[in-house]
Amino acid sequence: MLINSEICQSCAKCCKVFVCGGFDLDCAIRFLWIADRHIKARDSSLRDDFGNIKREVIFKFPCSQLEEKNGKYGCKVWDKERPDFCNTYPDNIFYCCDTWDVLKIQKLLDEAKTDCPALKNVSVQQVQVMLEKIRGKENARG
Repeated sequence: MLINSEICQSCAKCCKVFVCGGFDLDCAIRFLWIADRHIKARDSSLRDDFGNIKREVIFKFPCSQLEEKNGKYGCKVWDKERPDFCNTYPDNIFYCCDTWDVLKIQKLLDEAKTDCPALKNVSVQQVQVMLEKIRGKENARG
């Protein structure tokens, strides 16, 4: 909802570098011990219930389902079952936010722009509208 597929098809950074978040320090270190120079870790802007910084683990290698044709990227399994993360990225970055929490949305947006260059022109207000639409659909289903 936040960006169009044309922008995604020209970039595909999210399919070339996987960023998984929400890890504690112990878990992030365990990932780093895997003998591969393509795995990194960094602090995120999120904290757990005890105030500890959450870590992100970055896997710097492409998805096996990513393909490039005529200068555009695509997914080999687009019309088949794909992980929900792939179906909802980058919108899903903000699902943990309350629409009123402007500071948290802004933090996540600033952080996400390094992983998804297409978010550079997205505003906090656009994220809030997207969240309201999604939550309205969820409430209508309930």
